[in-house]
Amino acid sequence: ALQIDVKGTTGKKTEFLTILWKCVRMFSLETAGKFDKDSELTIFTNIDGMTRLNIDFRKGKADIFAIQSFFANKLLGMDTVDPSESAKSAKHGFFGGSGGGLTSMFGDNNSMIDARKADEHFHSKPNILQRCERVEMAFKSRRDTVLLTSKRLILIDYKGMSGKKVEFTSIPWTTVQAFGVSTAGSFDRDSEVMLWTDIDDVLFPNRENDNDPPPPPIPRNSFIEIDFVKGKVDVMAIKRYLAERCLRAESGDRLPSDVPVSPDVIAASKPSAMKNFVSWLGDDARAVDPAKLNTKLHEGDRVLQAKENVVLAYKCGRDTLVFTDERVLIIDKHTDKSVDFLSFPYTSIRAFAVESAGGWDKDAEVRIFCKTYWMNGAPGNVIEQDLRKGKADTIAIQNLLAAKVIGRADASSSLEEGATSSGAGAIGNFMTWISDDGVETDAVKVNEKLHTSPRILLPNESVDAAYKVGRDLVVFSTTRVLYIDV
Repeated sequence: ALQIDVKGTTGKKTEFLTILWKCVRMFSLETAGKFDKDSELTIFTNIDGMTRLNIDFRKGKADIFAIQSFFANKLLGMDTVDPSESAKSAKHGFFGGSGGGLTSMFGDNNSMIDARKADEHFHSKPNILQRCERVEMAFKSRRDTVLLTSKRLILIDYKGMSGKKVEFTSIPWTTVQAFGVSTAGSFDRDSEVMLWTDIDDVLFPNRENDNDPPPPPIPRNSFIEIDFVKGKVDVMAIKRYLAERCLRAESGDRLPSDVPVSPDVIAASKPSAMKNFVSWLGDDARAVDPAKLNTKLHEGDRVLQAKENVVLAYKCGRDTLVFTDERVLIIDKHTDKSVDFLSFPYTSIRAFAVESAGGWDKDAEVRIFCKTYWMNGAPGNVIEQDLRKGKADTIAIQNLLAAKVIGRADASSSLEEGATSSGAGAIGNFMTWISDDGVETDAVKVNEKLHTSPRILLPNESVDAAYKVGRDLVVFSTTRVLYIDV
């Protein structure tokens, strides 16, 4: 993308701004309204200080849907059907206010709508989809519309009293780093679908007065939450769909856009499945048998993909931390009987830390640093989970995360030959060895230690250099920087 900005009153000062397409993460288009003369294009990038680029077009002077088609081709891959057809702007009565268009076509309640009808509609009135793109799930959320297509999430926001000003926001599935759903509770009318993106779009509003406390930040497109009225939408079916589009397929890549999501994946969930699962989970803090949990998560609401399996699982209070061969899954049961299912694919993890419990500390801790900019209702990117002392094998967790995040295809070697039960002896011996003073450390000895007692490094990983900093150890291996904080 190239923007030419003519500056100053004379126009002799000109800036040529080039943004590589790989840096563009999503885009939105807003049509001109009844009283608004301009339509607007917003480009969202992963460039610091330039996460939003707004471009205004004079009403009637630009084919906004042709621009939409062009951006779709660049970000989603070229349309495999005649590109000239996908760039045509449909001149239909879509923006007819209360007299026609999608609002009157599908009604105005929070419900699932026929994906085939939505697909037909948005291939013509207006033509916002690529010819090779298909709507796989579609929803009405109050006045707005949500489309889950084979290539992206599309949010359609009708603005103003007449609804003639419409914003189309396109979020490619590659931009979604994590996803989750929250079922409706006893007193909560809404269920939610949550998406975390890799765009730093957090807004920090200015204070109205100098002495006022700073207003709370707003996540905008860093974290997207879509609410649905209780009982109107099967959010567990949406969760299964998102897993198919956002997790890696057997090939190691995401499901290709020309491969449709199986109808079985988005089939209606069983009415009693969630209640039975929550009852089985219980409230006590305990270790969870991965095999039993794996069976439960494939039954009823089918939380896991067909070929996805639980490797490790731990329970602490109402939370359950699950490590599958595709993602970190956090199941959070609330007192109002609502349940959150939060999925963080291993591809979305930048770094991780595992801390064993100390002599006086009852809990071990796992920290996961994600490619996101909003977490737990505030700016951030860290998932923190406490695990009851003696109930979690921290070395097995570290090995699993290393195997999945650093890039090995599976985590089998991190669990073989007793690696899931390293025991206190290995950690104790390691602490005794590392406590000796010194600055320079023999990389060969460190390599041997970290492959045996405890086994922290991957089988094909070796230490290039190691340094003691007080009681701590900094290791530079062939695949990572490893900091051991005693």
